[in-house]
Amino acid sequence: MATSKANESWSQILLDKVVFITGAGGGIGSAISHTCALQGAKVVVSDVDKAAADKVVADIIATRNQESDRIMSIELDTVDEQAIEQAVALVAEKWGTIH
Repeated sequence: MATSKANESWSQILLDKVVFITGAGGGIGSAISHTCALQGAKVVVSDVDKAAADKVVADIIATRNQESDRIMSIELDTVDEQAIEQAVALVAEKWGTIH
């Protein structure tokens, strides 16, 4: 019998997945970034404010003992279609498919 996603733990679902989070410099985005990193995902922390995204990455590395090669920050304005395409291409080049 196949196991459904509902029966899997978050760590099983997110382990080694590439997760791209927009608005990650703020409270909710930051919390999602921390949770995904804790569960073993490779995390892209993106925000229009690069300094805020960098701070989230530094916090995750420091508090979650996260390896720095499994997390990255990107400055991204989500209303700029070309910037989105470039960001996705950068992430795909580094880690492959975004899940």
